[in-house]
Amino acid sequence: MTKFFKCRNLLILPVLFTLLIGFTSCHQDDDDIYDHLINNTWLGDLGFVDRYNIPLESGITFKRNNFAFDEQYYYGNGGYYTTLNLSWWMDYGSLYLDYGSNYPLLEIRDVYITYDYFEGILYANGYREGRIRMEREY
Repeated sequence: MTKFFKCRNLLILPVLFTLLIGFTSCHQDDDDIYDHLINNTWLGDLGFVDRYNIPLESGITFKRNNFAFDEQYYYGNGGYYTTLNLSWWMDYGSLYLDYGSNYPLLEIRDVYITYDYFEGILYANGYREGRIRMEREY
């Protein structure tokens, strides 16, 4: 009976190793994410509101020079609110959005991007705000 358990344990190790490799290979590197973001506009909720606390939708267009602009609109009627300039960069799977000294530094951790969406966990000045999903505009 002891030999059976030893053999079974030896068989489990390769299976666990294969699963570990499979899960870690899903990670996208910063260059892949960067290449998918640039020259596209991504729409979603980053937590911005107007002066009356009415929610705004962000439409961020990323440029190669690590600058971007965020055209913000009201939900529902789609009325234009403002355009904000920002700088951005990728670092170890996190996307950083720096709108300047009047706004908190936004960090989107665990960024995962497909052709039409990117997702991650939004942090503002280090505080977790929640999961977000941005959709590519055509």
